Amino acid sequence: MRKWTPSFACALVIFISVAPQLALAESIERAKRKDVEMLLNAASGMNSAYWASFIGESRGRVYIEYETAVYAGSLFSKEPKRVVYWLPRSEITEEQLIQFNAYKDKHDPRQ
Repeated sequence: MRKWTPSFACALVIFISVAPQLALAESIERAKRKDVEMLLNAASGMNSAYWASFIGESRGRVYIEYETAVYAGSLFSKEPKRVVYWLPRSEITEEQLIQFNAYKDKHDPRQ
């Protein structure tokens, strides 16, 4: 059986205190065309473990926020993981954009 040295115990305490902060890291990623269907599914609100919301358009790009409660760091944190996906406007159809807006309006807590 291994003895716990003071330096190992200190490193373990530091890791446990830093791990939740690592789990909260947010990012922005370029979405692929196949990701649009996954994001639409999440925006529909059918699953409570993940969701997505249309943010908007800017200079030929579309932005969608994706949140999930199930990810590797969720053992250390109760906060969802957030990723903002972007893609060129040319890679999303008008129908998909209308769906994103409809889901956003439907799930807007201010209404």
